[in-house]
Amino acid sequence: MSKTIHLKPESPHPSRKHFTTVMVKPIGAFCNLHCTYCYYLDKADLYPGPPAGHRMNDETLEKLIADMFRHSPMPTFIWQGGEPTVLGLGFFEKVVRLQKKYAQGKKYSNALQTSGFLLNQDWADFLKEEMFLVGFSMDGPQHIQDRYRLDRMNQGTFDKVYENAQLLIEKEVQVNVLATVNDYSVKYAREIYKFFVDTGFMFMQFSPVVERDPHNAKAVASFSVSARAYGHFLNEVFDAWLEDFDFDTLQQKTSVRFFDSILHTYIGLDPMQCVLHKHCNDYLVVEHNGDLYSCDFLVGERNTQLGNLHDVGMKEAFYSPEHLAFGQQKAALDMECRRCKWLQQCYGGCVKDRIRDPADKGHNHFCESFKIFFEHSHKEFKKLGKLYQTHYMGQD
Repeated sequence: MSKTIHLKPESPHPSRKHFTTVMVKPIGAFCNLHCTYCYYLDKADLYPGPPAGHRMNDETLEKLIADMFRHSPMPTFIWQGGEPTVLGLGFFEKVVRLQKKYAQGKKYSNALQTSGFLLNQDWADFLKEEMFLVGFSMDGPQHIQDRYRLDRMNQGTFDKVYENAQLLIEKEVQVNVLATVNDYSVKYAREIYKFFVDTGFMFMQFSPVVERDPHNAKAVASFSVSARAYGHFLNEVFDAWLEDFDFDTLQQKTSVRFFDSILHTYIGLDPMQCVLHKHCNDYLVVEHNGDLYSCDFLVGERNTQLGNLHDVGMKEAFYSPEHLAFGQQKAALDMECRRCKWLQQCYGGCVKDRIRDPADKGHNHFCESFKIFFEHSHKEFKKLGKLYQTHYMGQD
């Protein structure tokens, strides 16, 4: 399967004066899988009772949706977990009914991040009908997927996940594939890229893994990817991405979100990914009980909780001094970052990547990755940026 993507510069990132996006954890950290590198499973320990019981009730769900339409000009709901599909299709049918009740003419959008394991024909029909964007978590072909993405019996998940991926693609559901890059998958950049293209995933997002060793707080987990290896992974994927790019028509076969975001910086637009922004307070996280946090990666960390939506309005939380201060943390760069010639491309990367590996001493774990990648890709991005500015923006 192939398709042509017409890549045009999007509008600048929505102003941070506007509250638009909420990331919802309707079943908290509970998941039917047990992926080795998952950073969220342990968040269940923040709440009493068994993780399977951490389910968003009707009162919290309705207040969340009503508040979003009350305070946001164009609400975006990102449904995550854990594994949100564990709640069943009925929960999301309820979500859509409530959204239509409170929308009153406002446009809105839904995104669902899922392992895909529990999907079926009814899910596919619903996601297509209600125009959900699906972030489909899959790491690559079988030997890569089954390395760490395991079920609760420590069995591989590839066969079922691949079958359901095909189901969504055949139904023409909007799908982005979300792939982690770990110590094993980093060796197979070209193979992963080709597998996704052959499968029909034309929109890709790669997320490098770095986590603390659960048994040794002074060390990084063995599945974490090294900075140098990830830099070379990006280079290989970038070369494959360029091979699929038609420079004459500015059309491409595939979209890699990180590359699209970097390209934005070369044509004077804000990147799409928050990890590349100067600040990182673009959205709120809502846990199953209504607890509000500044960042999905840092739920439970000090100074990231903003209250509970039953006590604090979501708009109030978004504009709170605490949330604004959290966003400013990203701009607190060390001297190496401030002097770096690539500063305007990454602005120090993701805050969580500064604290996962003690050996980094507060510096971004993937700093070397970015330097390797930008040295490799800079000339091509400059070329693409000039083409876009001339073709779409009328600039000489």
